[in-house]
Amino acid sequence: MEKTRLMRFAAPVLYEKMAEVFSFYHIHPFDFHGTLQEVEDGFEITIMFSTNFSQSVTTLVTFEQARNPDEQVIRFFKQTAEQCKTQLIADYYKMIKL
Repeated sequence: MEKTRLMRFAAPVLYEKMAEVFSFYHIHPFDFHGTLQEVEDGFEITIMFSTNFSQSVTTLVTFEQARNPDEQVIRFFKQTAEQCKTQLIADYYKMIKL
């Protein structure tokens, strides 16, 4: 059984890049949750967001990409940040309608 670890502690360089990208979209670190599992060739990253972190996106990165995030990793973070922002806005409007 693979052990899921918090990205913040298991891959701090990768987490910092993710937080930097998400902050560009005005998303606070409390609004998303990043975990990873070590697989044969690298890490499987899961980013959860939305109310109760019910939405998630997963990708694979190599060990090298975890140490030095490249354009592919940054693009994944940007796409996920856009999804997260859209979901947070939708959640907000649902909340104010109640």
